[in-house]
Amino acid sequence: MRFLLSTRFLKTLIFAGLIGLNNSSIASAADNTNMANPASGVEWTKIQDLNPNATATNRPIRQKWAVVIGAAKFKESRLNGMDSKMDIAARNFAACLKDPNAGRFPESHVKTLINSDATRQNILNNLGKGWLGSLAGPDDLVVVFISTHGFPTTEGSTYLSAYDCALDNVYSTCISMQNLMDTLKQEVKTDRIVMILEAPYSGAAELTAGAKALFKGKAIDTDKVVLGKGYIIMSSSRPDQMTWGNSFSNNLIAAMKANNGLNNLQQVFADAQARTENDTATGNPSQRKQTPVLKSQWQGNDLVLGAPTLGEVKEIPDNVMNYVAAESHYLKANNFVSQGSFDEALKEYEAAVTVEPTYADAIGDWGAVLAIKGDWTGAIQKYKRAIELKPNDALFRANYARALMKSGQEEESIKQLELAYQLNPKDKIILSALAGKCIEAGNFENAITLLEQGTFLFPNSAQLHDKLSYVFAKAGNLNQSIAHAREAIKLDPKLISAKMNLGSALLTKGNVEEAKEVYRETAALEPNNPDAHYLLATTLERLGDNSSAKQELTTFLGLAKQNDPRLPKVKEKLETLR
Repeated sequence: MRFLLSTRFLKTLIFAGLIGLNNSSIASAADNTNMANPASGVEWTKIQDLNPNATATNRPIRQKWAVVIGAAKFKESRLNGMDSKMDIAARNFAACLKDPNAGRFPESHVKTLINSDATRQNILNNLGKGWLGSLAGPDDLVVVFISTHGFPTTEGSTYLSAYDCALDNVYSTCISMQNLMDTLKQEVKTDRIVMILEAPYSGAAELTAGAKALFKGKAIDTDKVVLGKGYIIMSSSRPDQMTWGNSFSNNLIAAMKANNGLNNLQQVFADAQARTENDTATGNPSQRKQTPVLKSQWQGNDLVLGAPTLGEVKEIPDNVMNYVAAESHYLKANNFVSQGSFDEALKEYEAAVTVEPTYADAIGDWGAVLAIKGDWTGAIQKYKRAIELKPNDALFRANYARALMKSGQEEESIKQLELAYQLNPKDKIILSALAGKCIEAGNFENAITLLEQGTFLFPNSAQLHDKLSYVFAKAGNLNQSIAHAREAIKLDPKLISAKMNLGSALLTKGNVEEAKEVYRETAALEPNNPDAHYLLATTLERLGDNSSAKQELTTFLGLAKQNDPRLPKVKEKLETLR
């Protein structure tokens, strides 16, 4: 089990006052949710929610807040180079929101997370208590714009790629759309939230080692996202369509700027939808028409994003400013970690925690760096503190479990690993580590259950199929062992351990000739592997080819370590083979 860093980055904020507005040319602040009827042709999920007599969201908007997220560059190299416009789309949308002739959002109220700032934890923190949860009041409006890769997964959920996502462990490193919505509902006090998604998917299924047949739908399926009242979601295309670059966001921005920013959101969407369909239905013959979609649980009068707010611009409170200051140190620490400058990173983690003592992610990653440096006692102390602050964080508990194991506290280590699994049963590393503990204890039934869950969630993981092959063999189920070994080799033809498992299962079942061929392939792939030559020799001897068996045993003797317990037996065997 390796250590995971809950890396989070911060885009430096610029705090500014409200730009003066000419109230004679714009709608009254008291009427900023009381606009025209829906534009014709716009399809709402529940049109009755727009009843002008409803009162749930029929309140003047006091403040406007936004988080704008865009990622076109990722730690995961397989995602890079697919679409270079997602970060540009986010920058352009943030500029539109702050435009005094369009969105009219105070500059200090718009938080941007671009590329390396858009880590999973940073996104969730800024949608929660770190930013929106501490700032947005019950009479405020929140806009969230996200432009990044998106895809559905094996178990039917929809996920978005964060900067630090790992395609081999999508359920823990990407962001569930429903988890994102739950964070907003639980942490943000207002019930008036607009979310805009521009989430292309490349169509390259081999990139999805954590998700099966991803991409029966190629864009975010908003019908799978449960909304609350006062929520509106726009998506750049239907779930069975591709999203092409930033066509939708460009058209949305143009529509938002029309009429001095005072068209209602239904009119804005209808205009952007029509333009996007037109842009993507012509030109490049490899493209297909892209139809933006909208889902709503909005109750009340129509919304105008560009209308002014009711009150004066709210200042950023001290507790949020402390968070911002601490996060700047945290960003520096993460950069030092990526450079291998661990001592400098530790200083920045300490500075972050000095500014904000409850910064759990900084404390947890501080522990991870201590672990890298071999300070297991220090790492344990940091993880315990991080868990006190965030007891439901599976990552902290998984790292804590490894630190405990390294310090010899096996029983408590297993307990923490089990708690980590309860908190996140979809984490590939936690699943594999807990299955490994079951194997060590001889509890093959539980190991099989965990690994079968893992191969369902991560069907393209050769390592999980390989491990499951080994456990089935230990449990005496050779047919399943062979099946999973073959699947592992299909996924990774050079996976030596899978070939070893396949050969051993075939040999045990009596398929000696086939086992011989598997071991020959293994020895050819890794000629310096003593085990491959030993097992090949054993198989050749059973087939009566003593001469070849003797040759392989001689090769084994030259490769094996001096303390290999098989050496005396092999030397004796060489004397008897003729």
